[in-house]
Amino acid sequence: MVKIPFHLLNVFGERRMGGCPIVVCEVPRLPDAAISQRLAYQFSAPETVFLETRTQAWSAWTPQMPLPYSAMGALGASCIAAATSIGAPTIGYRRDDLWWVHAPAAHARAVQIDPLAFAAALGLNPADLGGPLLWIDSDFTQLVVPLRARQHVLQVAPRLDLLMTALGHPHHLLQVALWSNDGEVLTLRAFTADPFHLQEDFGAGCAAAAIGHWFIANGNVPPFNFRIEQGHTIHRRVSPLSVLHLDVDAQRRIAVGGRVWRLGGGEIEMEM
Repeated sequence: MVKIPFHLLNVFGERRMGGCPIVVCEVPRLPDAAISQRLAYQFSAPETVFLETRTQAWSAWTPQMPLPYSAMGALGASCIAAATSIGAPTIGYRRDDLWWVHAPAAHARAVQIDPLAFAAALGLNPADLGGPLLWIDSDFTQLVVPLRARQHVLQVAPRLDLLMTALGHPHHLLQVALWSNDGEVLTLRAFTADPFHLQEDFGAGCAAAAIGHWFIANGNVPPFNFRIEQGHTIHRRVSPLSVLHLDVDAQRRIAVGGRVWRLGGGEIEMEM
């Protein structure tokens, strides 16, 4: 029986009990896929991160699947690496009371889609779409959808069947990021979809990074930065606001930041 230390964190919260909860486990080496998935299911947090104490290698899992990348997981891993004896964090960095991580490189490409069918899949009118839609290809594919106003973001009510039809029935995991620009504050909703499930994400750091790629692809000249608010419409009994920060520097490096709060921790016993 092996004892695995774990830490319960809130990421992207303006207060200690706000943001999105994740678990970070300290491990001498990354567990295999079966053990990682069992532990992530046991914790049942939106994400469980495994952090290798010697090398700071890490992986992120939902209760049902591994994630190819997670900005939220990277921020949590950086915080724990700095707070323990692991050493100076190499995953991300701290600046102005926020933890930051640089987004992976990405490629933007145009979307060929029927705007009428796509708007109907979101429960909107075609006139509510606010600009060019782009696929952002990085560790996984994201569809970035600007909307004309905050109220349109809040009104989105996607239907999985219509969404899959409008997008040509993709067979891979994708994320749809819907957002509006209200000056220095963006309102964001993000949905993760596969052919069988649609789930709204609460702390979508990768969606925030994809918006940064969208701005660059559409000719916006950096540096620029935004505060991104998320969580207004997720129907939960407890639904605190997530606040993400997007920073694009003059070299076009995209960073996503947010507050990380450690709430506590303990040990879990596991047969390895």
